[in-house]
Amino acid sequence: RCIQHSFPGMSEPADPAGKHSEAPVKNQGKGNGKRRSQKNSGKGSTSSWRAVNRDQEGASSANWRAVNRDPEGASSTNWRAVNRDPEGASSATTADAQQSPQDGDRRWAPGKGAKNGKGKGKSRNKHKAGETKDARVSSVQEDTHIVESRQVPESASAGTPADLAILVAERLAQQLSRGSYDCMICLGKVKPSNPIWSCTQCWAAFHLKCIKSWVRRCNSAGGLEFNWACPGCRYNWVDRMPEYTCYCKKVPEPELNPHWLAHSCGEVCERNRGCPHPCPELCHPGPCPRCTAVGGPGSCHCGRERTETSRCGDPRQWSCGSTCGRALSCGHHFCKARCHTGPCPPCAETSLESCFCGKNQEQRLCGHVNFSCHKPCGSRLECEEHYCERECHPGDCGLCLRDPGRWGDRCACGKITNCSHESARSRLLRFVGERRRCAQPLALCKQICGKRHERCSHTCEKLCHEGPCGQCATKVQRNCRCVRTKREVVCSEVDDVLCHQVCRTKKTCGNHKCEAVCCEGFNDRNHEAHICLQVCGRPLSCGNHTCEDFCHLGNCPPCRVVLHEAVFCACGKNSIEPPVVCGTEPPQCDEPCAQPMECGHTCPAKCHQGDHPLCYEPVDRPCIGGHTQMKNVPCHVGPMSCGQACGKQLPCGHSCSSQCHSGDCKACTKPCGARRVHCSHNCQAPCHAGSQCEDAPCRCKVKQACPCGQRVEERSCGAFSGLPRPQFAAPRCLASCERPSLQLPEGEVVKYTADLLQLAMHNRRYVQMLEDTFAALMSKGRAEAPGRTPQVPSMQALPPCDASRRLLAIEYARLHWRFKTATKSDVAEGWWQVQVAPASSSRVPRPLLSEIAGASSMSAVSSHLLPALSSQPCLRFAGLKSVDEVYDLVGLEGLLGVRPGDAGEAIAFLERGALGAAIFKKLTSQEPGQEFISVRGQSAWGQPGASASRPRVKLEQTLTSGPRAPRPKPQLDAWESKEEAVPENWEDM
Repeated sequence: RCIQHSFPGMSEPADPAGKHSEAPVKNQGKGNGKRRSQKNSGKGSTSSWRAVNRDQEGASSANWRAVNRDPEGASSTNWRAVNRDPEGASSATTADAQQSPQDGDRRWAPGKGAKNGKGKGKSRNKHKAGETKDARVSSVQEDTHIVESRQVPESASAGTPADLAILVAERLAQQLSRGSYDCMICLGKVKPSNPIWSCTQCWAAFHLKCIKSWVRRCNSAGGLEFNWACPGCRYNWVDRMPEYTCYCKKVPEPELNPHWLAHSCGEVCERNRGCPHPCPELCHPGPCPRCTAVGGPGSCHCGRERTETSRCGDPRQWSCGSTCGRALSCGHHFCKARCHTGPCPPCAETSLESCFCGKNQEQRLCGHVNFSCHKPCGSRLECEEHYCERECHPGDCGLCLRDPGRWGDRCACGKITNCSHESARSRLLRFVGERRRCAQPLALCKQICGKRHERCSHTCEKLCHEGPCGQCATKVQRNCRCVRTKREVVCSEVDDVLCHQVCRTKKTCGNHKCEAVCCEGFNDRNHEAHICLQVCGRPLSCGNHTCEDFCHLGNCPPCRVVLHEAVFCACGKNSIEPPVVCGTEPPQCDEPCAQPMECGHTCPAKCHQGDHPLCYEPVDRPCIGGHTQMKNVPCHVGPMSCGQACGKQLPCGHSCSSQCHSGDCKACTKPCGARRVHCSHNCQAPCHAGSQCEDAPCRCKVKQACPCGQRVEERSCGAFSGLPRPQFAAPRCLASCERPSLQLPEGEVVKYTADLLQLAMHNRRYVQMLEDTFAALMSKGRAEAPGRTPQVPSMQALPPCDASRRLLAIEYARLHWRFKTATKSDVAEGWWQVQVAPASSSRVPRPLLSEIAGASSMSAVSSHLLPALSSQPCLRFAGLKSVDEVYDLVGLEGLLGVRPGDAGEAIAFLERGALGAAIFKKLTSQEPGQEFISVRGQSAWGQPGASASRPRVKLEQTLTSGPRAPRPKPQLDAWESKEEAVPENWEDM
């Protein structure tokens, strides 16, 4: 049979890996419950451990009794904690050896007893699986018995925690010696040679390194003491770092010895077992066995069961479970409780009883039949004239209080005696002489009554009087009910003192506030006056009903309504049959929804309740401003902005500069931009459509440069009706403008176009300044890095110049000196800032442009001139940021020059049409045509971008026969200064 036990001090160990399972423990032992002992070869002391000592061949001891197999042969896992039930009857779940039929343990076989053998049980169990199961069940039935009842109470008989302790210790000893015990932390086997640490609360063993790692993870700060929870029982340990010791904690780091248990020191345990006798067993794992010393006699609490002797540690008194039966204090009934300690409880029988005066009746507990109703007695006294004024009382009412024999010769207040003598007449208000009957009035003195009122501690302030003193009239300070204010009232007033302040304390629900006036539970949320009795009324999770409980904290409980209709999924193919609790989610359905959505697409989600998810179908949709078609936009996004400028025409004539938007454009914030009447500048005032520009002096900045261009003066235009088109004299060159001439090395022979020469002749001093600057930069580069690879020079800014000089400086530097250039607009309208720097391919052109411009006759320099740029093959660029980009895109090979065209275009003139076609194909990867084609690669700002932001190019060839289409004439300043008149020839500049 299986005897279930409980063992105090053991708790449920943690099972982090979920690997261990619970299995009942089968009690082993003979009828007398004694344990066998065996000699220890090294120490000579007794040991009760079965299956502890094994020979070298692995044969098990014949004393091994703990057969703990389930009927199917599967091994049960580590022992579990056990809990004691209230009645003393035990229920246990213990740890079994972590063994399988292949672990090699030898069991009792039917009819064979204990048999020693060699080899592993794995092969035997493997080849005889059918026999093993039957033999095991038969072995358990034959070798396991109920421990016979000793001369001890039933609660201390076989199946006690002491027997369970023996089984636990035996299992631990077997598993640790065999190496089949599992460490709960790493889930690895605990070998006999591994240092371990064992918990003294749940007896679980762990690898020493595992438990140390566990402790370190539980503690972030260092120190001598650590705090950790046992992985097996969660017991909170506060101790030093665990160390490897024997089971009895006597020997640190015990050596492995084949003559005794692994991790044992081989000495007598001698651990304290809670009694005067230490443990006599050898050092062992698990709990110590119960003390077997003989104690004194014992009995149950009611005395029905008695024993002459008991075991040490067993209780001397116990409950036999029978009805107590002792007489109760009432003397009429007997105790019906089970056998118990201490006195019997009071009698619980009740009966209808009357009070002492007989006016009231109540249900009273047996033994408490006499009681007082605390009302006046009211019984007629012996005098037959008065009634008893005492509180309801037992016994006789006694004599009348006014009886002369009882009252005596005193006044009504009792302060003056001998009131019947004539000598006392002067001290009395009322003299009555000698009284003979109780009905006669009492004498009254002239003093204050002074009797203490029954309901308070004050005394009567009236003069000596007969009868009761009445209510107390003393004025007292009394707190109101909420204890926030005080008021002076008469002491005899029994009504509560109330103030006019509202409580405002939150009720127990935490949602409402108390609105009572002068609440007795002020500032006490848990007071009974603040129990919220409002119905919650919040919608429940089902969405169909409301909460009917009283107002409460936290979430409302689930809906309690039970539906008798099936719950279907959205498509109706799956359902949950009734009865169904209201709020139950519809069954999960894997069918596609396939319902049309508002946008027209089909819902791609699975069958679902409620609204459809967002539609992510890619669609093409125009932007909100109608500029472009947005590609592959998710359907649910709707119309969106393309990010470009709006560009719509405003009433004032300007275009809207806001980002692409819907609806009406905002008011114009641009400058007016209209051409002023008295100068060539534009109106800079804020846009004022419908009104004329203000006739005020023009505030636009104008610049003038000296002939060499180094001295630049800036002033306001100042033109208005009083001073139309003012003329300012050009500044003259100063001594600082003169630059020392430099010795230039020999250079390459170059040719100049006629239009560039004509422009240089009008700006001869400026050309000389450019040549001096270019020569100084080249000389500086050679001086800084002689014989070394020259570093990239920094850009040097030239003096600000107008559009014509900018074109001259850029073309002269780029084409002829092979310099790098960069330009940006100046603060003054129509002026530019040019920066130059020498490159590795820089050279000195021969002859210089200033030499040709200063020649006395054109025939002497005609060999260095090219025709003017007009009819040569050209590449027309659009969408450029500056003229410098043309030189970077086209290159210098075969380039004759670059001129500005209409609408921000740039024209690059080339020597041959074939060269233009090759450059065009290189830039666009397409054949030239009549339309502009975007340049591949980077945008005009040097970053990858859309084709709309890239430069565009078109090839224009010179026709050799037939009519020729008119070509727009190159313009010097059409790129940025469209307001100024374009000169017809260079002489006009």
